[in-house]
Amino acid sequence: ETIEKHDYKKNARVIGDLLKNNFLALQEKHKIIGEVRGMGLMLGLELVRDRKTKEPAAKEMLRLMDLCKDRGLFIGKGAMAGNVIRIKPPLCIGKDDADFIVKTLDETLGIVEKESGIGGVA
Repeated sequence: ETIEKHDYKKNARVIGDLLKNNFLALQEKHKIIGEVRGMGLMLGLELVRDRKTKEPAAKEMLRLMDLCKDRGLFIGKGAMAGNVIRIKPPLCIGKDDADFIVKTLDETLGIVEKESGIGGVA
């Protein structure tokens, strides 16, 4: 009833599309992002040390999690290698919160790339 009343399904689709498009833009900017996947509000960003070999960036993922946490963004990790950022915000997420996620990831991915030597524009 609450989901229908607040049209959370539509919000999940709209904000999910916004996030995914912004994550794809981040992939163009950050070499560490090997793949962006998912739909709606269940999204993942695979972190790799090299896009050709797809070597998992598991150590970098742990550093990214700490940097994000320090900025108030709590992200999950997934995949067997522990190198996929899991984004699963609540159905009620708004544009301002989505923008915060993207801004925080952009900033922290840049730091991780610089520290690890992966960095640079893709």
